[in-house]
Amino acid sequence: MGPPSIEEGIEHAGRGTPPTARSAVARLKVRSVVTLLVAVCLSMSAIVIWEAWNSRQYHLRDKEVAMSNLAQTLASQAQATIKQADTLLFSLVERLEYEPLDAVGLAHLERLLSAQRSELRQLHGLFVYDETGRWVANSNGAVMPDANNADREYFIFHRDHPDRGPHIGPSIKSRSSGEWIMTVSRRINHADGRFAGVVLATIYLDHFLSLYDSIDMGRNGVINLITDDARIVVRRPFKESEVGTSIAKGPLFQQLLPTGDAGTATVKSMVDGVERVVGFRRVDGYPLIVFAALNKDEVLAGWREVSLLSAAIVAVLLGFIGVLGYRLIGLMKRQNRVQNDLLDAQDKLLEVNRGLKLLALEDALTGLSNRRQFDLFIHAEMDRARRVQSGLAILMIDVDHFKPFNDQYGHVAGDECLRRISAIITQHIECPGGLAARYGGEEFAVVLPGTDYVGAFLLGENIRHAVLQAGICHSGRADGVVTVSLGVAAFDPASQAQPDDLIHAADKALYVAKASGRNMSVIAN
Repeated sequence: MGPPSIEEGIEHAGRGTPPTARSAVARLKVRSVVTLLVAVCLSMSAIVIWEAWNSRQYHLRDKEVAMSNLAQTLASQAQATIKQADTLLFSLVERLEYEPLDAVGLAHLERLLSAQRSELRQLHGLFVYDETGRWVANSNGAVMPDANNADREYFIFHRDHPDRGPHIGPSIKSRSSGEWIMTVSRRINHADGRFAGVVLATIYLDHFLSLYDSIDMGRNGVINLITDDARIVVRRPFKESEVGTSIAKGPLFQQLLPTGDAGTATVKSMVDGVERVVGFRRVDGYPLIVFAALNKDEVLAGWREVSLLSAAIVAVLLGFIGVLGYRLIGLMKRQNRVQNDLLDAQDKLLEVNRGLKLLALEDALTGLSNRRQFDLFIHAEMDRARRVQSGLAILMIDVDHFKPFNDQYGHVAGDECLRRISAIITQHIECPGGLAARYGGEEFAVVLPGTDYVGAFLLGENIRHAVLQAGICHSGRADGVVTVSLGVAAFDPASQAQPDDLIHAADKALYVAKASGRNMSVIAN
């Protein structure tokens, strides 16, 4: 026989007692059951509300981080696209200012412009105008003897401003082809410094739109490329009427940009009045801002469905518990134990999930550590190096011309290329406690505890030579094989530098290596 039931206990206690005492016991039992039901219902409702609120905040924060990362990526893409065009313009200005332009030279110049345009698919054209705005040469073979561009914004700007840097004008329709383009221009001077004309590179807006349209932004998400004077260069979804629209009074320029060059927020658009989760970032070196945003209602749509389903399930469960509780007191205690077990299991499941997240520190493609593990490791090693006053160095490694490699050989070959380079990096890390990680895309990072910049540079050179000797075929490169560029930086324990400072220094050195011709190692200053 099992332990006596509550009813048996009450009956046993009630033998020989007056009816009033038994009634009091019954009322006490009913009040206890009602109190328990109310407590359970309130507790479960509070848990559901709390979890729903936390889930909502997590959804919003997760999308803010995603938009920030997307804005950073798109800003880098825009900077690279414009930098390529601007580099051509800089070379062209040097040529025009120091070499006379006769008939033979003009023909050669147009052939050169045409060849350069064909190398960069984003270019609509390259143009040269004299000091009156008359067409001198162009890459498109257009013959327009009476054409004059003296009324264009970029021509007026360079004519009235002696600044020799690049100028990005508003989006316009090309007079030669009727297509929407972005303009990047530079001023040409006579030997005495007088205005001699303008060189112009025009970039297809479709170049940006094709990338923006390939990104899943939901039904009502937007991506904007905006000038510093608050005018829209290109917007996804594309509407011609919105090109050149000023959003100076919108939240981006009124609230967000005054606080920093990059960030996230949830704001309402002044263009269409839609509230969105946004990420924004300035484009390095150029007066442009990238703005990416998802519709807040779409972000929370999945959360609403899950929350409503959870609320419905909890409501049914509470009703079921309430009915059975009023009818079966004995089952109520058992039901409470089940509820407690479920809550304990839920907490344990959450704890297990947190543990699994901490274990997920390996990049699935290359087998190296992933970005999360890299961040944890470099913070810990920098703290240790500062405590024990030891050296710490970092290598930033980037595969040269990886996108053309992917385009030519396909993503499968691209993945195999990354795996081979990862294996080479791993083989060369002899530093005890060193860590190699896939930093992102085709970029890798190596943290070297107890190493100075000389040792790190020598190791980087070994890795670079090993990749070169691996002979991974890349017909798009001049030397026919895949190469890597490296940036090297070292940490001074006596400084107040932070991990981001060390990474930034190595990244700048990597940028110098790539800008200087690639396939080299550069030590940060």
